[in-house]
Amino acid sequence: MSRTAREDLTTIAAEEQDRNFLPYDLLLGRVTPEHPLFSWLVRSGAAPDELAEIAASAAPMDVMGLNFYPQWSTTQLYIDRRGRLAYRPVDEEGGGFATLIESYFRRYQLPIIVTETSARGTEDVRARWLEASVTAIRDLRARGVPVMGYTWFPLFTMLDWRYRFGRGPAEEYRLELGLYTLDSAERRWRPTPLVEQFRSYVADAESSVGGLMTGSAL
Repeated sequence: MSRTAREDLTTIAAEEQDRNFLPYDLLLGRVTPEHPLFSWLVRSGAAPDELAEIAASAAPMDVMGLNFYPQWSTTQLYIDRRGRLAYRPVDEEGGGFATLIESYFRRYQLPIIVTETSARGTEDVRARWLEASVTAIRDLRARGVPVMGYTWFPLFTMLDWRYRFGRGPAEEYRLELGLYTLDSAERRWRPTPLVEQFRSYVADAESSVGGLMTGSAL
């Protein structure tokens, strides 16, 4: 999601959000000459005839998957010290999570699965995000937004993707995102308190995420 702290960048932020929607719009056959990014695509090298062919070959979807990471998924447009347009992550508490899900549901009217989410940080940071994200889903479902699934990813400690081309030791790229952590001394997976927290949500899903309100005006 794109936000801006400057009113004069609002139009650009809206265009950035349209670009976030673009893969789904293409897949669902929505990119016609009336689409706000049609002219941008053509200027960028897309052939109008090819876009027409894609629009005529729409692939219906039964469900939509969304990924969200509180430290990375919400960005803010700003003007840097060189006077250039730039982006920075904001909202590390994940307040944009529910907004993201609701915006996609409003646009596509499809059930949604949270295909990836987690938070980088200490066990307390991750536990707070697990609770906050599940609570947000319960609130969304109570308002008629059909969030039908939830995946915490990764399950365990992982290495930052930069490790693929980095030169430092693996430990420099370690990211604590999971329900399990790697014990560096014993090289064993150690369950954190998040494991039981997650299990408790699964064991009583009805209380955890609540029922789905039907007949919503969303």
